[in-house]
Amino acid sequence: MNEAEWRQTYGVSGSENLPLVTIIAINWNYATYLLTALRSAVAQDYPRLEIIVLDNGSQDDSPSLIKAFVEQHPQVRFIQLMRNIGQFGAAHHILTQHRVAGDFASFLDTDDFLFPHFISHHIRAHLLLNNGADVSTGDTLQIDQNGTIVAGNMPHWWKEPAADRPGWVETRVSTHHDTPRQLSLTLIPPSQRRWFWHPGTSIVYRRQKIERLMQAIRDPIEVKFALDASAAPFCHTEGGSIMLNEPLSGYRIHGRNSSVTAPQLQHLDSGRASFVKGNKRQERWFRKNFRKQRTA
Repeated sequence: MNEAEWRQTYGVSGSENLPLVTIIAINWNYATYLLTALRSAVAQDYPRLEIIVLDNGSQDDSPSLIKAFVEQHPQVRFIQLMRNIGQFGAAHHILTQHRVAGDFASFLDTDDFLFPHFISHHIRAHLLLNNGADVSTGDTLQIDQNGTIVAGNMPHWWKEPAADRPGWVETRVSTHHDTPRQLSLTLIPPSQRRWFWHPGTSIVYRRQKIERLMQAIRDPIEVKFALDASAAPFCHTEGGSIMLNEPLSGYRIHGRNSSVTAPQLQHLDSGRASFVKGNKRQERWFRKNFRKQRTA
């Protein structure tokens, strides 16, 4: 759809250009799931997209699959690295060594996938609220290796007393047209510092804010470091977070992600810290770099 049709469909008035959104797919040896992820990116119904896929030195069929996909979808840019520098390292490489034009950026793990309205729901929330939030997150459905849903959405804050979530505002925002009439979301103030985002693919960042983080980061970035563990709390620090109260992506449960050592819905556990117990090294590294950024 074009921009005028999008505004009518999603209830956002105005005549100025919609924000450009960059979807950055980071892949390492996920040939089994790769095409599902990439197809979900190009199938977005949002009209202003930039799509970049980076291969992190894969040793499976991923590079040939990506090249064939790009031939069919020339709007997709392909960056190929000869070695695996990790998810966080790949994001840092793209944002510091390549041109990323989007006003917002979404990082797609290529074992996951996006629902067709993923970007649209995030962007209409930012446009309708216009509250300065630098990060938004949507709920997610957990799926198995075959694509079967194994866990539905259950926002953890529904199980918490109000005293444990001071400043949180559950609200419905009216749109500017008859359909859709309201947007259901939760606003979390920057004073709240524990973990409350959904898994990485569910998150959209304001690009200028996440670039500030990347400019502050210094090598080495360990391969095992996760992007969202540092980027979500950093981007939350000034404008808070927007939480969309509906599933907008699929988070795949398999043998190479955190589901191996953690129970289902571990990302949604009440009171989960920004850094899990086994990841103290990333916490110390992040806080050291964050101090550098604050004093720059």
